Amino acid sequence: MDLSRYRTELDSPLHRIDGRVKTGLLLAAVVLAATLSHWQLALGLWVCATGLFLTLRSGIRELLARLLIPFGIAWVVFLSVLFTNGNHALFVIPLKIVTLTAWQEGAMLGLLLFMRIMAAVTFATLLAFSTPMIEILETLRLWRVPDVIIDIADMMYRYIFIIQDTAHTMHRAQLCRMGESASWSRRVGDVGRLASSILIKSLDRSTRIYQAMLSRGLNEAAPNMRFFTAPISHRDKLIAGIGAMGALALAIANLRWR
Repeated sequence: MDLSRYRTELDSPLHRIDGRVKTGLLLAAVVLAATLSHWQLALGLWVCATGLFLTLRSGIRELLARLLIPFGIAWVVFLSVLFTNGNHALFVIPLKIVTLTAWQEGAMLGLLLFMRIMAAVTFATLLAFSTPMIEILETLRLWRVPDVIIDIADMMYRYIFIIQDTAHTMHRAQLCRMGESASWSRRVGDVGRLASSILIKSLDRSTRIYQAMLSRGLNEAAPNMRFFTAPISHRDKLIAGIGAMGALALAIANLRWR
């Protein structure tokens, strides 16, 4: 619901790179981060992503806010693996009901998964902050991703803001009717009714929008207009080459690591 606050209009070195190059490199970095088999390499990739994010002039607080939920998920994954996988005990936590045993193999695997998650999510956040969604989708279209997938992704992205507007309108109406002064159980019920009403109203509104598009001549079989008309500059091609060589070197290091 906070996608509209992404600062894609800022002026930074990363913002000035062609969207096709940024999308290719950062998505490749996400895939690479998810496939590394050594936590040291994943940590280095995460540090690199964090350094790139700081060049956006958005501030460390923006990054921390975006990584708060992924950090919690990664921590849960780490703890679940720590106490369930392995053969060599690291330490034991005696409890009244059960005894928790932390395993050495689980700690290493959990650390690897933790670094993978954080590196991949940071690169995805970096892409979202530095590249407009239209450039990402049109780059995927150039890669011959099926048009139906691109169109569905585009409509989903646009309908998120419809849900956001509907939620804000209904929440303001609830505040005007003193909904926040009710009991806790009443407010829980109101939240459930509010959520269901938001989904129903959003569905009705999206249906009206789609019908309006059809009435204005929407033809899904029509050829798409080219979004990128200018060629990629030599500077951006050089950046793409350097990034590709860095990713290849990291992949080779991951395979030869012992």
